[in-house]
Formats: sequence, C-alpha cells, structure tokens
Amino acid sequence: MRPVSRRVGPILAALLAGSATFAQADPQQTREQAPGRFRVAVDVVAVDVQVIDRAGLPVPNLGPESFTVTIEGRRRRVLSAEQIRSDTADGNVSVGSGPSSSVPGRVIMLAVDCISFDATASRDVIQSVAEFVRGLQPDDHIGLSAYPNGAQIAPTTDHGAILRALNTVVGQRDGSSLTQFQLRPTEIIDITRDLAMGTGPTLETVVGRVCGRSNPDPNCRYLLTTEVSNTALYYEGQATASLGMLLTLMTQMQAYPGRKTLLLVSGGMIASDSPGARPDLGSMGIQVGRAAAAANTAVYTLFIDPSLHDQFAAETQRGDRTVENRSRDSAVLMRWLEQFAGTAGGALFNVQVANAGPALARIRNELTSYYLLGVEPAEEDRDGRTHEVSVKVTRSNVTIRGRRWVMIPKRSVTAAAPRASTPASAPIPAPAPGPADVAPLRAVPADVTALANAFDRGKGDAFQQALAGADLPRVIRGFRLSEGPWPGNRQRTAVFALELAIAGLRSGIRDARDEAGRLLAEYHVRVREPAGADEFECLWLVTEASALEGLVMPENALLFIPRALQRCPENPRLHLANAFALEQQWLRGRTTAAQDPEILNRYEQAMKFPETETEARVRAARFHYGLGHFDRGLALLDDRTLSAQDLEIRYYAQVIRGQLLRASGRPDDAIAAYRAALITWPGAQSARVALMTLLLNQGRRDEAAALADAVQTAPIDQYDPWWAYWLGDYRMYATLIDKLRALGQ
Repeated sequence: MRPVSRRVGPILAALLAGSATFAQADPQQTREQAPGRFRVAVDVVAVDVQVIDRAGLPVPNLGPESFTVTIEGRRRRVLSAEQIRSDTADGNVSVGSGPSSSVPGRVIMLAVDCISFDATASRDVIQSVAEFVRGLQPDDHIGLSAYPNGAQIAPTTDHGAILRALNTVVGQRDGSSLTQFQLRPTEIIDITRDLAMGTGPTLETVVGRVCGRSNPDPNCRYLLTTEVSNTALYYEGQATASLGMLLTLMTQMQAYPGRKTLLLVSGGMIASDSPGARPDLGSMGIQVGRAAAAANTAVYTLFIDPSLHDQFAAETQRGDRTVENRSRDSAVLMRWLEQFAGTAGGALFNVQVANAGPALARIRNELTSYYLLGVEPAEEDRDGRTHEVSVKVTRSNVTIRGRRWVMIPKRSVTAAAPRASTPASAPIPAPAPGPADVAPLRAVPADVTALANAFDRGKGDAFQQALAGADLPRVIRGFRLSEGPWPGNRQRTAVFALELAIAGLRSGIRDARDEAGRLLAEYHVRVREPAGADEFECLWLVTEASALEGLVMPENALLFIPRALQRCPENPRLHLANAFALEQQWLRGRTTAAQDPEILNRYEQAMKFPETETEARVRAARFHYGLGHFDRGLALLDDRTLSAQDLEIRYYAQVIRGQLLRASGRPDDAIAAYRAALITWPGAQSARVALMTLLLNQGRRDEAAALADAVQTAPIDQYDPWWAYWLGDYRMYATLIDKLRALGQ
C-alpha cells in the first residue's frame, strides 16, 4: 500500500470537514520568491470512486496520477487521491495505512422493495440481508427502509435493532397474476404495442392461444385486450408509488454527512423495452439515480430475479416457457434497476431467489475501500449546478464504481461547517437542510393545494364543486408527482387520492381516466399494511369497488377485487362486489356461458356472511331470472329476504319475486308481489309500471289507468331504488366515503 501519514492530508481534511478550499503553494511563485512562499486558494470538489479488481477486491496503491477525471467531458486536474478503508483489524476507518478520527464512519442504507416479492421469496432474501448486516463493522451506521409501508429506521450503530426490524419485513407482492389469462410480462408489453397499432403478431398469437384459433369468442378478445390495457396502467401506478418512495429516501439521505451507500434489494417491476408499448415508466429510474448521485450515495442494486419461478409456477401453465422468453421477461423486470444503478454510477447484481448470499458477500468486500479524489474544477464549472463526471484509471482489468453526477457550488457559497459527532449507538441525525445540502421535496402544485384546502374544510359538496372546475388530468398528474398535501398523514392523503381518481374516471376525459387509473394503482400500494390489511385498507378498497360499480366499470373493478380479497378475505362487501362486478360484465355481454357458474359461486360466497347474506340471495335470484332458472331464483327469496330491515333490499326482493312469478306463469302471485313492493316503497315507478302491465293483461283497465295517472303525476324528484339496482354498492358510496374520511382524520 502506498505510504500515507497518520495525519490526514490538507485536501482530504478540507473535503472531509465539508470545506471546498485549501491553501496550496504556487510553484511559479515559489521559484521567483524563494525563500518566502506565496500561497493561493484552490477550490476542490470531492469525487469518490471504488476501484475493484476481477475478484471483487479493492485495488490499493493508486495515487492522483492514476486517475483521469472529466467534468462535462473536459479533463480536470486531480490534486489528491486518498484511499479510505474500513477493514482494519480494530474495525476503525483508516486513511491509507493510518487510522483517522477525522474520517466519518460508513453509512449504509438498506432498502427493500417489498412490493416486488411474494412472501415466500422474501424469507430467503431477508435472511441473506441479515447475514450481510452481521458481517459489517460495529461502528457502521446501518439504516433500513422497507417500502412501501414496512420498517423505517434511520442509520444507527445498533445493528440489533436493524436485525429485529428485518424479521418484520415480508414480501407484499400479490400471489396471483393481475390478469385471468396469466400473461407473461413481455406479452403484456407487446400486446399494448399491438393495440396502439390496431393489431399485431403477439396479440393475434395470444388471442388464438386463450380464445381459440378457429372462430374465437369475441368476448374473450375484448376481455383480453381490456385487461392488458388496465394492467399496464396498474403497473405504471405501482411504479410511481415505489419509485416515489425511493426518491424520497434519496432526498432524505442527502442530509446525512459523508459518503453513503444504498443497498437496494428488489424483484424489479415491468417496464416496456419497446417504443409505443406499456407499462411506460419514462425516465423515472434515471431521475432516482440522479438523486442518489446528488446525495453522494454509492448504489448497489440486488435484482432477485423471479422470472424462472413465475414462469414455471402452476398458475402460469398456459404461458410460452422458452428460455428466450424467460430471458426477456427477466430483462424487462430489471430494466428500471439498470437505469437507476447506471445513472447513479452504481452496480447491479442479478441473482435468483434463494441465491443472494454470494452477491452480498462480494458487495461487503467492495465496501471496505474507496478513493476520495480532490478535483480542481474550472471556473465555468462553478455554477451551483449538477454536472456529469467521469473517472478513469490507468490500471487495466479493474472496475470503477462512482457516481456520474456532482454538484459544484458557486465560488461565493460558504463552505459548510464540520458536523458534530454523534454517540456511537444513536441514529445519525438529519440536520436541517440548507440550500446547498438537500434538494427540495417534490413541491405540491398550487391547483392541488387549492383542492386540498377544499377537502380540508370537510364539506363534500364544496370539494366536489372544486373538482368539477379543475383541470383533472393536470391536477391528478401533479398530485402523483408531488409529496402530497399531507406528507405526514398517509390515510388522509389516500382518501383524497381516491376521490380525485373517481372524479377523473367519471369525467370521460381520456387523459384524466388514464391518470386516475394510475393513481388508484399507486394507492393500492400505499394503503397496504405489511403485517396484514387493517380496517382502513379494507374500507378504502370497498369504497373504491362501490365507486367503480356506480361508474359501471367492471373490468377496472375486477382488476383489483380478487387481489383485495387476498388482503381482506373476511370482508363481506368485497365478496359481494366481486360477484356483482362479474354480473355487470355479463349484462354487457362480455362473458361466456362458462362463467355463469362462477358468478353464482361468488354470490354463494357472499351469502356466508350475515352482513351480506340477504342482498347476495336477492341478487343471485335476479341472476337466475336472467338465466331462465325461475324456480331456483324463487327458492332464494325466503321470508328473510322479503322482510329485510334494509328497505331497499326488501323492495328489490319483492320486485324480483314479481318478475320470477310472472315468468313462471303465475300472474296473480306476481301482482301480489308488486303490491307488496309498493307497500315497502310507496310510489316507486318500476313496481307501478310492472303492476300496471299485469293488470292490463288481465283486462283490469280501470286499475291500470289509475296507476298510469299516478306515474304521470308523481313528483319529479320521487326516487325509485330500482333505478340504482344495477349500480351495485354505489348506493352506499356516500356513507362509505364519510366513514373513510373519519378514519383518515
């Protein structure tokens, strides 16, 4: 190793202390004015890099002459190169061969993208990460961020606390596919591209496979294309949630002193690799990578590739299982991670589930050393902006890991004062950010703030009026890309997001509907609790389902309701919503005869819960009527349904009973049923018209005329519950949203 004094060099000391200048003798002045020496101030920029050999071990003995640094493609002078090591026998950080208390200890943040793993895969991954933590130095500050809603611990030397928190981290990826057709990631991407063109080879191949090659069912084709489009939106929303949380973490890390390392563990997310296809994550991975570079954070990304397990799992038995397809599936899952790690100048390791140990061991070795370079910027570099930086070394067969971006302050900016040391067992405090320290959080746009103020006033009508006059595509997009009006109140923000998204879907504006779909998908992630769904999450999902039923958007509802039932299996209204959304599809002619038993089975599941038993029986009876099963429908309408406490459900039961009796050739019993319906809900138009028709058929014209007069003279605002029957649980939306708001206070 190159000999280095125990005393830290002047450039290194200035950089470690936060200073941007040091005094250096000018060689020309030294020659002309000996024996006196004239000293000039030289600004320096700290650039840290790791130099790794083929075995993954740090390369020692490199001086400033070994490095070439360019800023925006122009070469800049390297004034110093000091190797910082943390693998000394006593565990202390050292500079070169000498320990130094002036060198801050390592700060390592562990980030686990829980939504990218299922619970089974996460167990092996977390065990490997825990072993990695056990091998670190005692004075290393370790932090943990298990997002979206897992453990959050600021960097601390209490490694036991980190290990205990890791035991609580579980994968939150849903166990089932988002689509009933069990499509591979690349099939989703290619079909969205084909749909943008009108048709294409992948679309036609998949239609032939899942719908039949000769005379394919047109409903099957419709369901396939609708689910692919909605699924792409869903993945884009999930990506916004995950990358937004990671971006916030990077912003927070800017406040910690010294050089930091982020170890991100992820199973990836689907990102299009084809122009015009979706899910389109845009440049989000690059943006987060730049934030990591600005935070002086070295990035290691561990991609736990789930494609082999997913492709050969039983539930994906219809998929094409070639090695070539699996390779591309893996690539699209990893694509944003490559953008992130590449932009940050970090490293990406691709490993299979249950095989992360060797990669983590290599990462631990690489972290034992880095070089801190003192680089002299040119005058044009000193503009207070972020510049692209590149570092090369003269030695061959080595790998350089270093950030690609560096912020160079203006000459007038005063150097930051050294930060006080903290107790070894305490978390590193996040100091109040200054203009040169931390980039601002993602600002909330003014129009979003205005809507949030209306929402805060607690009057739903005022908020709805404000929504009616808003530019919904812009507002929803602005909200999604900001920190939100209430960054400290996750539940309140989720209620606001739900109402904003429903307004977007209701608007009929295509851009607003797309943004709303992404927003709902994002908040499916944000409302999740890692230990299992709580009351708020389940109620949020029920409220969303009721809104989508009211908007007659069964395909959107069925994209998430089966997965919501995995989270809230004992929620009766979700079971009922699942059945009714399927029936809405059936009513629109978008199902096949093979799905009829599934709809009835879903209603039977809802009958198992006292809260929804009566309504499920009534709706199942009406479905039997549509199928022509009149006796089966009548058998479901027992005395409990005909005397239900909920007057709307009682009215529904009596009207449906009248329909079934009339279809069964029992007009007198049907007349009695409709009269009972009018006793339950006097003046209801649907029951009056049905009764009038039967009376006319029996020649009872006077009674029928009286009913016709009553219908024509009824008040214009007289409500008939039957008008809302086909909107499912939407009749309860106002009550549900009020309860949800109360929980989110």
